[in-house]
Amino acid sequence: MKIECKKKYKVDYSLVDKNTNLRITECFNLAQNNATEYFQKFNGDNIYVKENYNSVWVVSKSKIHIFKNSSWLDILEGDSYTSLVKPIRIETETKFKDKKGNLIFVANQESCLLDIDSRRIRKIDTINFPEDLEIDETLFERNYQRLNDTFDENDFVYEQKIYSQDIDFSKHVNNVIYVRFIMNSLSNDFLDNIDITDLEMHFIAESKEGQTLKIYKKELDNNVIRFLIKENDREIIRASIDYKNK
Repeated sequence: MKIECKKKYKVDYSLVDKNTNLRITECFNLAQNNATEYFQKFNGDNIYVKENYNSVWVVSKSKIHIFKNSSWLDILEGDSYTSLVKPIRIETETKFKDKKGNLIFVANQESCLLDIDSRRIRKIDTINFPEDLEIDETLFERNYQRLNDTFDENDFVYEQKIYSQDIDFSKHVNNVIYVRFIMNSLSNDFLDNIDITDLEMHFIAESKEGQTLKIYKKELDNNVIRFLIKENDREIIRASIDYKNK
């Protein structure tokens, strides 16, 4: 059975940066929105699985590859589909094209099913996930990386408190908020001289309203930057950015 979600979006003014290019945070946001509507097509969205199976989907890893920038007033078409199914995890991919059919960016998210009461991972076949779902080929050239860099206080950038508007339906900080925290560790001067090609996020633990997070950054060779977000000694996020110089 083939299920996909195709939807058109306009790059509104609120979604662009100071150069009128679509922000990378909004790339993640558009991909998350499209993927959520894709899940809704087979009664697999979080509202349905929470009400009927006492579970929610949680994203364990996510990545995005940007082929080219899009700008204010551009029209993009998102297309979400499943690219991998395993007993306890799935990968959902969303590609965005411009009106000429050119690829703008593609996002992939690895998701697991979490039992609300036990907070343990459940097998996907315990809900109504379609067994005959057609799997489409991934557009990514590499698998998820191992982000195991060592950070110390010399890599600390800033602290960020969690507020009410950072919280989503799952009662924890929304994934896109973490992307904003990562991007805020990079200066405008730096961003003016590079183009980000890839951002990968590994979601290790939850954070909630009232907590204070610490953001760390380490620059590596070959135009790679690694990130760590912690709450006290508890790791919340590890991330990596690849970029090219203008």
